[in-house]
Amino acid sequence: MKQEKLIIWDFDGVIADSEYLWVNNWVDGLCKLGIKLDEQQVEFYIRGKADKTKIELLQKDYPNLVIDDNFMQSLKENEIRLINSDLKITPDIEQIFRDNNFAHCIATGSNEMKNLLKVQKLKLEKYFKNDNMFTAYDVEHGKPAPDLFLYAAKKMGFLPQECVIVEDSLAGIRAGVAAEIPVIAYIGATGNNSPEYAAKCADLGASFIVQTMPEVHNILKKFL
Repeated sequence: MKQEKLIIWDFDGVIADSEYLWVNNWVDGLCKLGIKLDEQQVEFYIRGKADKTKIELLQKDYPNLVIDDNFMQSLKENEIRLINSDLKITPDIEQIFRDNNFAHCIATGSNEMKNLLKVQKLKLEKYFKNDNMFTAYDVEHGKPAPDLFLYAAKKMGFLPQECVIVEDSLAGIRAGVAAEIPVIAYIGATGNNSPEYAAKCADLGASFIVQTMPEVHNILKKFL
């Protein structure tokens, strides 16, 4: 029997408190290339975006920047190390995964290999398999474009109005609003839990702003 509602989960900063790990990895790597980003630039170029989107934005504004295979391999090696050492599941989220009133899928800016490693590390294979995990590399434009969320909904057999998105990043909120899907902004991750960040989420059109997964679950139940 098909569930009436689909929860579209972002991964980093939602399922795991990990977005800051990948952001710092990129910021450190760019610093070694002589590119030092301030907080506003980190938000614009890095946070919540797929690697391909980061590269596209950076090379547009820094035409002399060379992001080659060696740079990307160094980032990848650091990411694998961080997955193995620092990746931890968000408290109380599995209770929502076990709620069979909803269908679930992941829509992440990560690539397929990295996403699979993260799912395996957190032992989430019983909830997420190849047929309900989608990445920015499945579509032409990653977040903040709406493409990924609309693609995930379509592949899962749901209309946008039958979906709810759980996101942490401003880019992801923009994408969800553009897709005309309600967005629950989860701000419990490192660097997000502040009145200033909550205000930014509200300004972008997040339907709800919460700090814990029990709060997320209670809101989701209202969509049934």
